[in-house]
Amino acid sequence: MALAALWVVGSLAAAALVLHYLFVTSIERDVRLDLEATLTRLIALIDLEAPGLALTAPLPDPRYDTPLGGRYWQIEAIGAGQILRSRSLWDTTIPAEQGDGLHRFRPAGEWHMVYVTRTIDADGRLLRIAVGEDFAPIEASGRLFLWDVLRLFCLLGLLILAAAWLQLHLGLAPLNRLRQSIDGIRRGRQARLEGPFPTEVQPLVEEVNALLVEREANIERARQRASDLAHGLKTPLAALNGIAMRVREKGNSADADLIDDLAFEMSSRVDYQMRLSVLRLRGGEHRESASLNNAVLRTLTVLKKTGRVDGTKSKRRAPGPAKR
Repeated sequence: MALAALWVVGSLAAAALVLHYLFVTSIERDVRLDLEATLTRLIALIDLEAPGLALTAPLPDPRYDTPLGGRYWQIEAIGAGQILRSRSLWDTTIPAEQGDGLHRFRPAGEWHMVYVTRTIDADGRLLRIAVGEDFAPIEASGRLFLWDVLRLFCLLGLLILAAAWLQLHLGLAPLNRLRQSIDGIRRGRQARLEGPFPTEVQPLVEEVNALLVEREANIERARQRASDLAHGLKTPLAALNGIAMRVREKGNSADADLIDDLAFEMSSRVDYQMRLSVLRLRGGEHRESASLNNAVLRTLTVLKKTGRVDGTKSKRRAPGPAKR
């Protein structure tokens, strides 16, 4: 989201600047075309029969006759020192030495003018003609357009970021479901990853399910090996019990008791390890719960009802975990 925000803000800011530049350039192009049309009309109004510089008729736009009215024109006789200006210029002279084309001028830094110039030959006289217009309205239009674009792009940026957040939220939702399914497997609530998943994560789902199948197969093989081991050890232990009985019949009770104790110890150890291995290999789907209080109470009740057993069996210890 941070990268998306940076990308959106940077892109929209760059787009706003480009649009502002294109808008101002378009206005300047229209202004230039208008000024060139006015300049052509002004050339047509020059009185070539007058001894000095004069027009046969004024331009129809009243801004040329209003001091600092926003539209200006100037005719200069090159080499003769004669200048004819519009009333709107008041005491300002347009610098026309830059040559023909579009120029900008800031008289005394008070206002900004954009103007076009053209040099013509009128009956042997070189005339440099300039027509200008205030650039402030163009700048104001550009600023207003930029603010409008910025407000629009701010709203657009918020919508894009909201859509990006929604896309990330919806796009990562399947991964969240996958995480919950894996947690359910770990806690024993389910055995497989089930449910609709996008095609992008379906290979991962299949690999995890295959891993679970392989794990269950390994558990089953381990359980089978443990069972085989238990059966394999029970037979020698049973043989030891038979040997102990024959030794006792021969009158060697001490050795018989020792063999019985060792056989019982080995049997207890085997049983304990087998139960422990089953618990360790048991999957989450086989987990069960029981009340410890009930188990303790039942055990105490059974022990109260059980008396001490005399004889050789009293020496045998109850099955339980071997001491480490």
